[in-house]
Parts: sequence; structure tokens; C-alpha cells
Amino acid sequence: MVQGGFFLGLKPHGPGEFFWGLKPHGSGVEISFLLGIYWWSSMEREEMDKGRYYQKSLRNRNINYRWGRFFVTIQAEHNSCIFGAIVGDRCVLNELGEGVREVLVGMGQKYAELDVGEYVIMPNHIHVIMHIKQCETNKEHHLGFLVGLFKGKTTFVYGKLKRDGLVPDIGEHLWMLDYWEKKIFSDEQLRGFERYIRNNANNWTKERWGAVTRYMLGEVDLLNRPLRAFVASQEGKMYSFKPRRLELPEHGALAPQTEETVLISTFTSEQEREVLRRALKKKRCIIHVCPQGIPRREELSDEQRQALDEKRLLFISPQEGGGRLNKKVATWCNEYVLRNAMDIWVGDITPNGMLAVLTETVRKGRLWD
Repeated sequence: MVQGGFFLGLKPHGPGEFFWGLKPHGSGVEISFLLGIYWWSSMEREEMDKGRYYQKSLRNRNINYRWGRFFVTIQAEHNSCIFGAIVGDRCVLNELGEGVREVLVGMGQKYAELDVGEYVIMPNHIHVIMHIKQCETNKEHHLGFLVGLFKGKTTFVYGKLKRDGLVPDIGEHLWMLDYWEKKIFSDEQLRGFERYIRNNANNWTKERWGAVTRYMLGEVDLLNRPLRAFVASQEGKMYSFKPRRLELPEHGALAPQTEETVLISTFTSEQEREVLRRALKKKRCIIHVCPQGIPRREELSDEQRQALDEKRLLFISPQEGGGRLNKKVATWCNEYVLRNAMDIWVGDITPNGMLAVLTETVRKGRLWD
């Protein structure tokens, strides 16, 4: 017969696990069930998150964060380009980017102590001028309080879109843990930050990368012929490969492909590379826009070297060879492809991704605004 009371509790039972125990007090019998609650998959993950949650704060102890004007920068987790794409001199926002904008503007309307000044939402970060009015109810670190609210509200929007499969999954967090700020002490400083924000999209790629035709290898005359573009997202697979024409308002009957028509693409995704393979086999004229730079001749296939010798191939790039695939320059190159093509075909396009934003902008006729 069991006598006495019962003990109920949780205690550690190995790395990342918890033990749930129901134990009759005073007996040698213990009934236990392993719940299998794994907080992290490994000790390496544990160490990584220690770095995330215990990193040194960027705040300056000598600055009053209860009120004042602040230039604030918040970066997306993993520096992910998830809010839209740069088109020309502006950032065209996707559904998540519009959600972030609505949260920011809504906070300026909801919280009386906050005025939201000049701001810009870029593909992977946001710049905003926050004016916090002097109010006795403000918290000691009121700027951090407001940034925390903004992060929480926008992360909720991200979570909903992620569950619906409408944005890429960049993990649990939408934003990096900390943020960068600069307190503004004069009107001259304010005007300087406002100019920086207004010009941010225009400076995103052009100043860094230059013209897409900066470096060339092959038959330059191909640039003067009618161009037919093909684009497809990295996530597209061959089993779902069904090219379709992007319907534009000014398009009439489908123009037949002739020897004068040149295929243009970045050929970075699986479906784009398949189109390249078929075009080389059929000896079509091709312009290969290279985000990673011009390849060396010895790196080319036999078909590509033959196309170069027969003046059917042109490589163009805004940077020299040997670079890695960079999201900024990839966007810049795909914009060039779509902007210069008379006819556009697409494969699988990831919802709310970079190509989705660019092709929708083309469809609406806004790429040339």
C-alpha cells in the first residue's frame, strides 16, 4: 500500500530535454514520462543562440533615449532581401514590405508621443527617422520600447505570410536582434539623414556595380537585335517546368522567333539553365547577363566556346569575373534583362520574391517610369 502524498514536477533529463515525474512520496516507485521537449537540436545551436541573446548592446549610456529625434536602421535577419526589390531608383515592396510599411505608419498614428518622419523600406532593411516627443509617461529607454513594438508587430505579419507560403522562410526571427541608431541634435543633421533616406534606393546598386554592360565577352552586335527574355526563380524545379509568356498590355499577337531574335537571361536558376542548354543545342543567339562576372574561356562548355567562335554568344556583367552570386547585383541584372526585352517568358516564380516584384512591375508598365 502506498502511503503519503505525491510529488509532481519538471526537472532536467539530459541536453535539451525535460523529465516529467509523478512520484508517490515515501515509496521507491517512480512513474515518469519523457515529454521530449527539445529546445534546441544540438549544443552548437545552443551556443549560437547564446551569442544572439547575450550580445553587447549598441546603446550609448550617455544618451537620453526617452525623447528626441533618432535616425534608426533595422536589418532583416540573415541580411535577407525579403521586403521587395529595387526597380530603377525606387524599392517596389512586396506583400510583406507593404505590411511593414502599414505597421510603421500605424504606429505614428496610434502613439501620441511618436512622429514618424522620413523613412524608406529597402529589400533587407529599413531606415526611419523617429521623433519621440517629451512625455512624462515615456519609458527610460523609450526608443527601444518603440522599436520592440515595431519588431513584434511586423514579425506577426511575417509569421502569417510564412504560414501561408507567401514569403520565404528565413527562420523564426524577421529582424536581427539589435538595431542601429543615431541621435539627431541639429536641423542640419536632420536634413542630411533625410537626403540619405531619399537617395537610398537610387544608390542601392548603381554606385556599387555600375552599368550591366561594363564588362563584355563575345559578339557585341547582339545588343542591337530584338531580345526575348526568360526568367525563373531559384526554387523552380524541372518537373514543373512550363514556360509561359508574360502578358503585357501592349502585346498583340506572338511574334515568331527568327534568326534575328536573341535570347537574354541571367541563366542562374535550374530552369534558366535548361533554356540555355536548349538554345545552345539549337544554335540560337544568346546574351548571358552574368551577376557573378564574366567567366574565363576555359570555364566554358564546348557548346559555349563554339557559340563564341560563331558570334552567337555575348557575356555581359557589371563586375569582373570570380565574384559570388550577390542578391543586389542579381536584382540589378534581372532588371536589365526585363527592361531591354521586347518579349518576356517566365518559368516558376516564387510568390513575393525578387522576380515576382520585377515581373509584376513590368506587367503594370511601371518598369520604365
